[in-house]
Amino acid sequence: MSSQTKIVVLRSKELVYALVLIVISVLIIMTAVSLFVPQKKAAAESKEPQAETQPEDTQPTNAGEASLSQYVPGVYCSAIKLGNANVELQITVDENHINSITLLNLDESVSTLYPLMQPTLDELSASILENQSLEGINYTDENRYTSMLLMQAITTTLDKAVVSENADSPDMSTIY
Repeated sequence: MSSQTKIVVLRSKELVYALVLIVISVLIIMTAVSLFVPQKKAAAESKEPQAETQPEDTQPTNAGEASLSQYVPGVYCSAIKLGNANVELQITVDENHINSITLLNLDESVSTLYPLMQPTLDELSASILENQSLEGINYTDENRYTSMLLMQAITTTLDKAVVSENADSPDMSTIY
């Protein structure tokens, strides 16, 4: 009759802490994995439209050939914040061409504080309208930062106008 019973004492506080730690670790690992997987898909999707638009750039030059639309025709705007003022960049496009790039709401106070804004946009606009592309645009060192700001706004605005495979029309809030 010498049976010895062993009693195991589990402290509930330690058990709860261990379970919480395991659950949090699993959640962190799942979150980290899910963050990296969609980025690879998004990068692949963003490269696909660029590869498709390059042949379209050369198609309109051949007379008589039917070509797919590169842009959804319309007027597109993006806001540029300069200090306390907002200036709108407006781009007008038709199916295959960029027709105009202008700044709206550029009042005297903004043009006084940022004197290179309008001349730089005029240079960039002339180059973009001539090439019908944002690639190969050169700018001088004296207005490098202004040019980079404007090119970023132009790129953002043109991205709104690009025909996508998933949508038949752009977001209607951006067309005036």
